[in-house]
Amino acid sequence: MSGASTIEKKGSHRERAAALKETRPYSPCRAACPVNTDVQAYVGFIAQGRYNEAFEVIHSVNPIASVCSMICHHPCERACRRCGVDEPLAVRPLKRFALEQSTEYRRNKRHLIEKTKGKSVAVIGSGPSGLTSANDLADLGYQVTIYERHPVLGGMLAAAIPPYRLPREALKEDIDDVVSKGIEVRTGVEIGKDISLDEITSKHDAVLIAIGLSLSRSLNIPGVEGPGVLLAIPFLEDVAFDRKPDLGKKVLVIGGGNVAMDVARSARRLGVKEVEMVCLEGADEMPAWKWEVEEAVEEGITISHRWGPKAVRREDGRVKGLEVVKVLSVFDAERRFSPTFDNANTKLIEADTIIITIGQMSNISFLKDSKVKVDERGRVQWDPKTQMSSAPGVFVSGEVVTGPGSAIAAAASGHRSAMAIHLYLQGEQIEGSLPTYEKEKIADMPATVAEKIAREPRMKILHLEPEKRCNTFEAFEYGYDEEAALKEAGRCRGCGGGAVVDKNKCMACLTCQRICPYGAPVVTAWSEIRPEYCQACGLCAPECPGGAISMVSYDVREFRETLPAIVGSVDPNRKEPVIVAFLCTHHLGTAGFNLPDHVRKVPVHCTSRIDTNDLLKAFECGADGVAVVRCPGSSCKYKGIENRVAARVGQAKKLIGMLGMEAGRIELLTTDAESGSPYTAVCAGFADRIKQLGLRSK
Repeated sequence: MSGASTIEKKGSHRERAAALKETRPYSPCRAACPVNTDVQAYVGFIAQGRYNEAFEVIHSVNPIASVCSMICHHPCERACRRCGVDEPLAVRPLKRFALEQSTEYRRNKRHLIEKTKGKSVAVIGSGPSGLTSANDLADLGYQVTIYERHPVLGGMLAAAIPPYRLPREALKEDIDDVVSKGIEVRTGVEIGKDISLDEITSKHDAVLIAIGLSLSRSLNIPGVEGPGVLLAIPFLEDVAFDRKPDLGKKVLVIGGGNVAMDVARSARRLGVKEVEMVCLEGADEMPAWKWEVEEAVEEGITISHRWGPKAVRREDGRVKGLEVVKVLSVFDAERRFSPTFDNANTKLIEADTIIITIGQMSNISFLKDSKVKVDERGRVQWDPKTQMSSAPGVFVSGEVVTGPGSAIAAAASGHRSAMAIHLYLQGEQIEGSLPTYEKEKIADMPATVAEKIAREPRMKILHLEPEKRCNTFEAFEYGYDEEAALKEAGRCRGCGGGAVVDKNKCMACLTCQRICPYGAPVVTAWSEIRPEYCQACGLCAPECPGGAISMVSYDVREFRETLPAIVGSVDPNRKEPVIVAFLCTHHLGTAGFNLPDHVRKVPVHCTSRIDTNDLLKAFECGADGVAVVRCPGSSCKYKGIENRVAARVGQAKKLIGMLGMEAGRIELLTTDAESGSPYTAVCAGFADRIKQLGLRSK
């Protein structure tokens, strides 16, 4: 299926649904994202095969989306309410899939942004925060110049994250999006050496410092100075720019964090057969993510837990190994970092090369003699409420002030900084006007609801075999194919996209309470639908006699507005019947989207959202037959909706019979749960039956 579907114009129902959504508690996945990416919305578009629209949702808040699709630590997944059922939704792989499917659309969208503000901004650093700020400021109409010390844009994304984790093609897509807006780029420029901060401030109306953490911390232990002992960032820069250091036969990596993992796994890919890590923490205390630890172990990397570095031992000036001391504890009673050691228990870990990965810091030497003040601990002084440094017009963003964090968290800081600069240059108040990403979220799923939800295994992500991936810096994680992506997207529960009641229309008739399978409505003077219970099946909205219920994610009444465009013009000389097929996307598969042209496809979140009037509207638009195609009850993601759907179809059949049409022109069809191919079969069989009934004249 092509990802180049036409973006539909927002109809009034969709606009109202979108506006309503922003007034409601966020889904936990969206609230967990540092930029509040609307996961439920773009996963819903993926499930319907509307990949370009999924891209628009993702990219509207995240200009480094391709980067995040490869390296994000995906806090959204840890917040997913499916965790209480089986496994979380695979959000990051789905994001990657949507972006890859919409590549052509994305590239065609790139264009120069008119410079309407008449002012310029310098952005020092082009990592996640710098790129995000530059993107936003360009969108606002400012002339932006990026200063980057490396020969390419991307900051630490390009210079420190190994390409097996972040393919440079993915990074390039994000950078091209930003630069295409007319941003001036000056790479290979080191502030303080090639140009001073004062010179930059004199050339621009505002300056943003977004330099990240580009220096590695070292250890103050005997023997650390001299050949054979490397620091993490310079080593990773050598890897990034294809400079291969001589590491010997064994490498020992000091540290247990994410950077340590990158260093160790890069050393393996440089041909080092024996790579060992030594860290203070126990296996359950390591700051590295569990999955990257598992992948490192798969690649033959060994980890010595609860040993601390004591001294680098040398022989004839060459590194012999690292003397380590046993760690008794890493944290004190208040969980503060305060390691204690058993000094009587030491040993030597032999190695040819030792690489220190115990943390990073910013290189702020260029601030010397500038108006930007630094505190006694060497940190830039700034006001988090305005993102401004001590120097008027000089702003700060990202890890240079927030400390180590994720790429997406740095992007969130970049958004705030761009808005702060905009307000400053427009002479408006900054404090209290910057975006905040702390949002109210839907509560945990009640156990009584979780037990009613069908268990569905998460679609697995395939990886290149460990013995093969250790020989290459190519990406080792394969993305989803279309079939897998559609199935995985169908696992989303649509949290936050459920039903809401307009109390001015509600008659407290108890209909919603009576039909809801999950016990979400509570009716007093009017009905209130509890979002933590609601599963967004949409069953209640068509049943409400007063039309008081709307769906946050997708208004069921939108069918009536979009159906004419979906059906399109009907050829009076047609040979094949025009079939309008309402298709449940949960088990749709690729074949469902590849139905013949005479079958007009209407993918729906669930057939429970279809009203009798929607079925009649299809005939009004010129359909010869209408099929409602659902998955079998045993695999339906919403339990207890089968009879209601059947009743609506039955009512529609009676109504068209009263209008003189054959009742057989509407059918409720069931397809296999495991594959999309039966969609083709059931629709073809239905089309044959309609053909026997004869084609209608509109």
